Amino acid sequence: MGEVSMGTWVKVDDCPIHYTVCHDVIEFELGGWGSGVELVATEAGLTNLLQRGAEALTALRGEQHGA
Repeated sequence: MGEVSMGTWVKVDDCPIHYTVCHDVIEFELGGWGSGVELVATEAGLTNLLQRGAEALTALRGEQHGA
């Protein structure tokens, strides 16, 4: 594992986000069905995404508030 099978660009704004637990992975659906994007993550991948996402949110808020 440890690979990305495809590169893509996605902008996430104020859109619906749903998830489904599917055996040993989490499937996220961002946007509407058929018009959004799906993201599948293992537990390790989701942990990494959430940790880095929290860091990124802190950095973004710091930039917005001139910190």
